[in-house]
Amino acid sequence: MKILAAIDNSDFAKHVLDKAIELARTENAKLSVMTVVNFSPYFMGAGEMPPSVVDSVHANAKKLMKQAEQQAKDKGVTVDTMVRESYSPAAAIVEDAEKTNVDMIVVGHKGVSAIERFLVGSTAAKVVSHAPCSVLVIR
Repeated sequence: MKILAAIDNSDFAKHVLDKAIELARTENAKLSVMTVVNFSPYFMGAGEMPPSVVDSVHANAKKLMKQAEQQAKDKGVTVDTMVRESYSPAAAIVEDAEKTNVDMIVVGHKGVSAIERFLVGSTAAKVVSHAPCSVLVIR
């Protein structure tokens, strides 16, 4: 079994990761954890992003993946981590699930931006609608 956990930098993402690690351990599954760097909600129409901002965002994403890797390791689960850049986090999650033939995606029902839900729709809802596999939405 292959599990893909999609997390962001929200406090809620810890619950998503905890559940994914628990499932991977219980099911003896392969666990992948990803985060999606998404600049569009914050800089729409602002032109090109300064390289220092891009570098900072990517550094934070890599730090998040290192923390996820350590959290899984502490519970005896090995994990592959990845950082993707996309204007649509849901599309990136679904594309990765398709490419790697995962059996389950684990996502949170809310993420970093509560406003984003009303502007562009919930990432979780989009993943559920388009995923090629089962999706576990953590509340």
